[in-house]
Amino acid sequence: MSVQTPSRCQNCNTDPAFAQAYCSVCGQKQIVERLTLHEIARDMIHAVFHVDRSAISLVRMLLVRPGAVALDYVQGRRKRYFGPFAFLFFVVAAASAVFAVTGLRAVPTDSANMVADFIQSHINLVMFAEVPLLAGFSRLLYARAGFNFAEHLVLAAYTSSLRVLFATVIVIPAWYFFHPSVATGVYLYLGYLAVWSMYFGFAASQFFSGRRALSWFKGILTAILAWISIQALAALVAEVILLFAGKA
Repeated sequence: MSVQTPSRCQNCNTDPAFAQAYCSVCGQKQIVERLTLHEIARDMIHAVFHVDRSAISLVRMLLVRPGAVALDYVQGRRKRYFGPFAFLFFVVAAASAVFAVTGLRAVPTDSANMVADFIQSHINLVMFAEVPLLAGFSRLLYARAGFNFAEHLVLAAYTSSLRVLFATVIVIPAWYFFHPSVATGVYLYLGYLAVWSMYFGFAASQFFSGRRALSWFKGILTAILAWISIQALAALVAEVILLFAGKA
């Protein structure tokens, strides 16, 4: 079965100009052949490695200019990057799968811990829930910056995505293969949180105008407050679940 040259754009039904490779309205490439495995593979490779708009390009930018990436997106320069929320969803899904496969404890502890057990069982929800908390504290501490909550949410989503990705490709494999003791694991976990707080401060110093040192400090404080809040929220939800389970 062959596919003839389309008389209209398959995406938006617009009449294409003569010999035009891309639709002038929606920008989709004119499709003249049937979908093949080769084309699927090519699209996947393009999505990962393409220089202008790829996952690897975004990760590289988030390592060195996270605040600038978020600011570009907020100011409308969005075509060059993956969207923050789609990227967050992807890396959280990947991290959840890795936690499930390895059986690694998200919070190292050597005794029964209701909060740690809840976080372990709902690690994906906890990762997502921390993002609006991060944005909320960012909005509070940078109230004079002029950004609304949605714009703070972009910064929180991009930085949280890299945090989750770092845990997925570095922290979890290292934990799985080297099997540190619980005591060592606690120190490593605290070190991981310290690196995360410094990273968010670094991103905030690029995203917000004004004195960089002050923005960095506020960013560190924002990350710490969000982490404390997610622990408290997890404890509260776990208590409520146990309360209702006890009555059932």
